[in-house]
Amino acid sequence: MFALFKFLRGYVRIRLTGGSPERFLNLCSKNSILIWNIMPKDHSYEMYLSVPAFRKLKTIIRKTNVTVRILERHGFPFFLYKYRKRKMFFAGIAACAVFVYILSLFVWQIEFNGNRGRTDDVLLQFLEEHQVVHGMWKSKVNCEEIETLLRAEFNDIIWTSAKLVGTRLIVDIQENTDTSVEHIQENQPSDLYANKEAIITSIITRAGTPYVQMGDVVKTGDLLVGSALPITDDAEEIINYQYVAADADIYGKVNYNYEDSFSLDYKLRTVTGNNRYGLYLKWNQKSVILGCHRIKYNTYHTISDIHQLTIGENFYLPISVGSVTVCEDIIETKKYTKAQAEQKAKERLLKFMESLEEKGVQIQQNNVTIEIDKNTCHASGRLTAIEKLGIRKEATAIDLNIDGKEQQIDGESGSDN
Repeated sequence: MFALFKFLRGYVRIRLTGGSPERFLNLCSKNSILIWNIMPKDHSYEMYLSVPAFRKLKTIIRKTNVTVRILERHGFPFFLYKYRKRKMFFAGIAACAVFVYILSLFVWQIEFNGNRGRTDDVLLQFLEEHQVVHGMWKSKVNCEEIETLLRAEFNDIIWTSAKLVGTRLIVDIQENTDTSVEHIQENQPSDLYANKEAIITSIITRAGTPYVQMGDVVKTGDLLVGSALPITDDAEEIINYQYVAADADIYGKVNYNYEDSFSLDYKLRTVTGNNRYGLYLKWNQKSVILGCHRIKYNTYHTISDIHQLTIGENFYLPISVGSVTVCEDIIETKKYTKAQAEQKAKERLLKFMESLEEKGVQIQQNNVTIEIDKNTCHASGRLTAIEKLGIRKEATAIDLNIDGKEQQIDGESGSDN
């Protein structure tokens, strides 16, 4: 901070000779004139002081009969004096400052955090359909409306937060990672239904009335745990129901049919080492590549290294620059051997199984076989797995008629009938 203060006020380095330098320094201290970096040099002293302080030395110099010589000049006042005749230079600085200020009024970067179920491009396309785009005025960004739109369009998004930071629009997203349970408002009366065919392997009920037990076979849509808790009188007859949010850990054995095939022919890309280099420039949504015109390679691929310019951490500019490398390659048609095809089929099956395990599915048995004919490798069979069951739906109220028989009233819930 002191260095910035010195630069703005300007400061000089002086040499003090003759007279009484000790008295000079004492008078400067008495008159609160700040001096720093005092260095003795032969029969003289060199020191630094600010421009306003230097202007106060006239009386002290006369009293002490010393000679003062300016050795160096530093700081903003001397910079202005040096370039005082270059009006266009300062006009350019002012114009640049105005230009940067104008750029700060727009959104140049839209960033998503926490989205796993879909890519940024999908979310950007959705926002574009609602006129939320790069280059829009920050004053027209309605963060609450963006949050509402995302939650209404995507059922698995249970929480969103949109905020403006600099020229960035940051959208934080929380998705419902438990795909077996539909998100419903907390404590709202609800039932748990089977979301797929399965054999129940275990059930632990914490709230609600279980309708299945271990070993039962359920189909999609079967009621697993109901929200209605019966209220009985002294004669053990049901007189009413109390409704809760059904809660249980239900696991079942599920079968997955697996089908996969691919051609034994494949393309092998070999890089020749011949490259062309270009410069990539982008302004907002318009881009151009310089230096890579008239490519004579029959087949090639490109490698890009592009960066959006920023001022600090949050001030993104609508300018992206980078390099583009065009690499020549040769594409040859090859054929998998039997061993290679089997290995590839196993890798694809393993990747499918890993995708299930990421969702909490435990693979118990693998009955997939691999067959290879003249041109195709085909894998088919069944995977047996243990996974969590239950999709939450709004509770269905049970009404007691005059005869004491139960009747279901769809779409209603409550504790009084």
